[in-house]
Amino acid sequence: MTVGFVPAFQAKIPATFDADGAALFHNAAALDALAEEQGVPTLSSFADDREAPPDFDGYPEELVEAIGPWTTWFSADDGLRCVEGLLSVLEDPAIQESIPTASAVMDDLDALHDVLVVAKKKKIRFRLEIA
Repeated sequence: MTVGFVPAFQAKIPATFDADGAALFHNAAALDALAEEQGVPTLSSFADDREAPPDFDGYPEELVEAIGPWTTWFSADDGLRCVEGLLSVLEDPAIQESIPTASAVMDDLDALHDVLVVAKKKKIRFRLEIA
């Protein structure tokens, strides 16, 4: 099973994320560094970054019980700023060479861009979840 960042939406949108988000998840640190250099929101800023309690000793699935449900949603506009900034910088062949799976990253970003455009038109908020 592949682990990836996938978008979730506060309400249903008439579009489907056509990727698994694995390249985004596995390259999140590098993509966040590129986003910071571009002055756009980082990819990981749209994901749940809450810390587990210090005494938490359970499985990841049990974490929600320990810290409660995550209720934060983000503007599709901010998500698009991030994705478009990353796609722009990834046009540089030197940057592409620095990310071993740059082609897969760009495919995932394109798929994320497509659904965020729909969410923006519908004024629906989103977040990234690990799936």
